[in-house]
Amino acid sequence: MYKLLVADDEPKIREAIRDYMSAKGFEVLTAADGEQAVTRAAEETPDVIVLDVMMPRTDGFAACREIRAFTDAPVLFLTALGEEEDFLNGYARGGDDYVVKPFPLSVLYQKLISVLRRYNGADEKNQLAAGGVVLDLNSRMLETCGRQITLCGKDFAVLQLLMRNRGRTLSREQIVTRIWGYGFDGSDRVADTHIKRVRRALGGKAELIKTVTGVGYVFDAQED
Repeated sequence: MYKLLVADDEPKIREAIRDYMSAKGFEVLTAADGEQAVTRAAEETPDVIVLDVMMPRTDGFAACREIRAFTDAPVLFLTALGEEEDFLNGYARGGDDYVVKPFPLSVLYQKLISVLRRYNGADEKNQLAAGGVVLDLNSRMLETCGRQITLCGKDFAVLQLLMRNRGRTLSREQIVTRIWGYGFDGSDRVADTHIKRVRRALGGKAELIKTVTGVGYVFDAQED
């Protein structure tokens, strides 16, 4: 069951989405404004988030920017805005897709399923594969350059996170928060240690994990 967070200042919209998506098998959480959405996202770790753009206290764009500091879960915006610059603004804040009001709930459902499928990225064998690297999510087996290695603990989690976000730069803070948790009080440099270990495991494919100076890391590979 996927956990969905819906933030909208209109109670009827929240209730309609909650009822429809609950019937489709989602666990649905709600928030009445952007500030509450950020708090609930941090506390509840939803799998996917729907944010209305025009909300009091903290709007959807600002909420998304804050949420992106601790989770890379897909974000869809609900908006009555239709100008191209508004869509670009949303993508720049870390959004994944848009639904323009008014909308059929069936369309929102299909978009949620679509972004979750892209985000999860695993095939029917429950594997992630890109750039000649195959990561089995059941056995934690890494296969690359004719070698097979079982990854343990956080090394597996780090590589899985980077491969799920292939082509997208993740900051050290995002990596640490996603894997160690929002309340982790250690240094975000712990991510560097595990990146080094994962690169050693990748061997001849180590260059697929690129360092983005001053930002973090990206798994830069084409899908197999």
